[in-house]
Amino acid sequence: MVSTLAQFLHGIRTGDAIRHGNLVLVPLLGPAQGLDYQPAVEAIETGGLTVSEVSEGGSVPELLAVIEIDQKVLLMDGEELVGAKQNRTLNTSILLPPRSKTRIPVSCVEAGRWRYASRGFSGGTRLSSKLRRLMSGSSSGSYRSSGVAGSDQGMVWNEVDRYLSSTGSSSASGAMHDAFVQQEELLNEYVESAKVPPEARGVAVAVCGRFIALDLLGRPDVFNRLWTRLVSGYAMDAIDSEETAKPAGSFDAHEADRLLARLGEIECDTFASVGVGEDWRFETPDILGHALVAEGTCVHLSAFPGADSGQGEGPA
Repeated sequence: MVSTLAQFLHGIRTGDAIRHGNLVLVPLLGPAQGLDYQPAVEAIETGGLTVSEVSEGGSVPELLAVIEIDQKVLLMDGEELVGAKQNRTLNTSILLPPRSKTRIPVSCVEAGRWRYASRGFSGGTRLSSKLRRLMSGSSSGSYRSSGVAGSDQGMVWNEVDRYLSSTGSSSASGAMHDAFVQQEELLNEYVESAKVPPEARGVAVAVCGRFIALDLLGRPDVFNRLWTRLVSGYAMDAIDSEETAKPAGSFDAHEADRLLARLGEIECDTFASVGVGEDWRFETPDILGHALVAEGTCVHLSAFPGADSGQGEGPA
């Protein structure tokens, strides 16, 4: 049986584009199709989720996630975890079962620290779409070669270094998180300009008229609660662009509709997730990404430009 995303995209419609500077956000609207779960950042804040090193000595590519509540918890790809021996980010989206202990696949986004700043992790921000795109392709390759959502750690560190340099940010430990802190004023301008419709479940994003990312969740209520964090990540791409003075460009609801149609055509490879459900992977010359699928629903879909798209140009 061929696995495609068409069944999860049926009924999704596009809203009016939101524009600020060189950034365009096209809301993706639709009724809830989701399981009952709590976002990781909220679960960490309330004590329902604890994330720590796997041992006293730690292991760079793995962390231990402990769920203390009778509810599933969603950790999204690119979600930053701050603290412990070094800051990490999720390699892929994971839905963890209630009352569980799971080793989760992560990458380091702070190359210059390997000592405890805290015993556990707090929720950070969402990484740039450019870094998420690189990690998505790397994790897909890892799934196909070894069956796990690993990543190219050197590639991640190189991108963090490049980003710190391109935005004029500084960090004694090479931490991506420091760039978000130092760019906070600019990020807030993007966040304050973007008001999402309450029925939105996702968003298609462009910088200077070129597609950079799409995120779709199963539930509008969760998407709305995560909106500020999502926009901050997209805004990082806008700030990072060499064309920050350029207008938003022509990307609009029509272009987002074409993107959704293209996504519905693609065949996916399926892999067992470390949590609940499956990790669906797709990679074509024009578009790549992954979807977390559980109990017949798409919990989270992430899509990015493919290798032949010029890093940002949408599908033809």
